[in-house]
Amino acid sequence: MTERIKQFLKLNNLNIDKPIVCAVSGGADSLALIQILYEIGYKVILAHVNHHKRLESEEEAIAMEAYARSLNIPFEILNYHYSGNGNFHDESHNARYEFFRNVAKKYNTNIIATAHHAKDQLETILIKMMEGSNLYGYGGMPVSYDDGEFIVIRPILLLTKEEICNFLNERNIKWYEDSSNYQDEFLRNRLRHHVIPLLEKECPDLYNKVIQYSSLLHESFDYIRDDSKKYLNDNDNMINIDTFKDLRIALKKDIISLMLEGYNIQKNNAIIEDVLELASSDKGSKDISLKDGYYFIKEYNLLYISKKEEKNIESVSLSLDDVVIFGNKYKFYFSKIIPNNNAKYIKLCYNQLELPLLIRNRNDGDFIALNNGNKKVSRVLIDRKVPKYKRGEVPIVVDNLGNILWIYNYLKSDIVYKQKGNSDIYLVCEVL
Repeated sequence: MTERIKQFLKLNNLNIDKPIVCAVSGGADSLALIQILYEIGYKVILAHVNHHKRLESEEEAIAMEAYARSLNIPFEILNYHYSGNGNFHDESHNARYEFFRNVAKKYNTNIIATAHHAKDQLETILIKMMEGSNLYGYGGMPVSYDDGEFIVIRPILLLTKEEICNFLNERNIKWYEDSSNYQDEFLRNRLRHHVIPLLEKECPDLYNKVIQYSSLLHESFDYIRDDSKKYLNDNDNMINIDTFKDLRIALKKDIISLMLEGYNIQKNNAIIEDVLELASSDKGSKDISLKDGYYFIKEYNLLYISKKEEKNIESVSLSLDDVVIFGNKYKFYFSKIIPNNNAKYIKLCYNQLELPLLIRNRNDGDFIALNNGNKKVSRVLIDRKVPKYKRGEVPIVVDNLGNILWIYNYLKSDIVYKQKGNSDIYLVCEVL
């Protein structure tokens, strides 16, 4: 058994040289996990969560501490009490993983191991197929997952429940059963009790097939995901319809999925198909409602995720010797010489300036004076094809009389062009 797990970890490029925090509930799966890793020779830490939901919880916590002592390994426990607010499973899941991460930090490691096995994998795949997912989801749980700070590994994902129980019985290791596992209240349990036994009967090699299926889908997904990341990096995390239309359909779907993941929005085939239809539509601006106030928005030749434009009222005053920051992005100041960097600037006549200047967001009804009359600022931005979600971010420079002098990066007022004098000064804006 231990040799199989060693080969499994090697096959999946998991060359671990750090302590491993093992999530151990007291059930057969998690006890087999930590015992196997211990026998292979890894330094393991037993991390146990007492949810205080069952009468057996206290007995299990005591038993896990005793088991850790018997192996002479560290024992860490979280006494978790449900707040009563929100979803118990979501809240307890978040609490558990925060605990595991804190334990990992304590022992100077970033490796966390969970005891998911082959039947868990099959259940997950069936649930994903019923709910709808993408290539990654249909492949079930990966052997490892790296979030950039911690790596979650599933070393016994290839083992069946029968193999796990036989392994523990051979070593006379007692495990605990969670009575909720026998209740048909949850979909996972109904699949476990009524559907999977039929599949096992029809396919004796079922779990090897599940491992092959999961591996193939995740390998394919990784290949496509690399291209998806590159596309979004090259396009400022948006879809450019002109380039998007020529991509393969699998890549199109994964780009949409990756965008949804970036906002923690659950993806399903219905949303993905709606976005694909939006991308191919000849209609102009349109949007698809998502969750938490987010929308998938089509504007000009762009598709992006955003909340509806909200007024973010901000203004800063600028006098001659000031240096001010607007929108945490733009630095404004006056200079007597033309800047030698890539900063944008306008030339003004100091003797004709009405100071201080005001740098602010666009207001409804704003207009700018041009040589052929006034023009609404909103129309200027529309004509320049500035996406709606960016229009409220564009700095507007106004003099002390309320005249708009500059729509940053887009248009100078006729007032600026008509200024005359020998006292030139430059209003400079650098992007931070």
